[in-house]
Amino acid sequence: MEDLNLMDDIILGEQFERVQKEKEKLFLQVMKPQLKENMKNLNIKSLYDKLDFNVDEIETVEKVPFIPVNMFKYFELKTCDDEKVIRTLNSSATTTGNPSKIYLDRKTSVRQSQGLIATLKSFLGTKRRPMLIIDSEDINKKSATMSARGAAVRGVSTFANKINYVMDKQGEELKINLERLREFEQKYKDSEILVYGFTYIVWSKFVKVLKENGIRLNMPNIKLLHSGGWKKLTSEKVNKEEFSKTVAEIFNTNPNNIIDFYGMVEQVGVVFIDCECGYKHVPDFAEVIIRDLLTLEEVKTGETGLIEVMSILASSYPAQAILTEDIGEFVGTDDCKCGRKGKYFKFKSRVEKAEIRGCGDTFAEKENRL
Repeated sequence: MEDLNLMDDIILGEQFERVQKEKEKLFLQVMKPQLKENMKNLNIKSLYDKLDFNVDEIETVEKVPFIPVNMFKYFELKTCDDEKVIRTLNSSATTTGNPSKIYLDRKTSVRQSQGLIATLKSFLGTKRRPMLIIDSEDINKKSATMSARGAAVRGVSTFANKINYVMDKQGEELKINLERLREFEQKYKDSEILVYGFTYIVWSKFVKVLKENGIRLNMPNIKLLHSGGWKKLTSEKVNKEEFSKTVAEIFNTNPNNIIDFYGMVEQVGVVFIDCECGYKHVPDFAEVIIRDLLTLEEVKTGETGLIEVMSILASSYPAQAILTEDIGEFVGTDDCKCGRKGKYFKFKSRVEKAEIRGCGDTFAEKENRL
């Protein structure tokens, strides 16, 4: 059985204050009962059996069996009863035509929301503020199924007291509603503002369009959070520094107010946000292991490998250990100059020849086909 008091303490408490050794001990204490529950799913049980995996013998997070992220495309990895599923999250259906399907029960949905809020508080504080979403309102319509973009918008909007969508959907295109944008600017230009959008959409459908038309905004007090679509931007020779500098110029703000974070639909509620030193930090209810591309052993400080994302938020699907197709660099533990404890890392790239699977990346693919 889960230790619910400990779970609440980890998720609802102040993040990034526990040193790694203490964090891992508590993390495993909560995770072990979840791993046993995972065996309700025959696919997971088969995996554990083939690996001769004994939950009770696990002493470190590195030894927890991971699930390759693509398995969510081909198998129904659900660990709760059908009637308890309240929502299904879909990743983008990429060139395979198979989206990942993530099944959420109420307990998982609540914990994921709590986890996201706890993480964002460390970077944004608790103040609610006007929010500009660089997307269309269609992305957040109530439905039994939801895309990763919709889930991200819904999560970040918890910090909003007023939500404004600046894009209109015209067929498959997203177009800026300039009148609505200017109204928002005029009303809130002297206020603290939260802006959110998928990286590729922010760049290709918003910033580039405004820049090409000689339009500049005056919103110096923004915090712009963005994620998704870096593979496409990298192919266009746009790096993070250029992205932040150009976006900041459009909004008339400091590039430090343009904040990148890393997350995935298979791990909703878990986000890794750039601190002021430029590194991504791991909240207490999650873990990151960077694994060597050949041996899959954990790499040493300063080395790169595949990013594995771990979480104790889910009870309805096996989110405990998921191996991504992303490359990261393990930078350090407990000693970032920003003061946050635990591991910290850098996102580097997608694996060469891996599917372009992020929502922003898929949007980019679709744009190229039109």
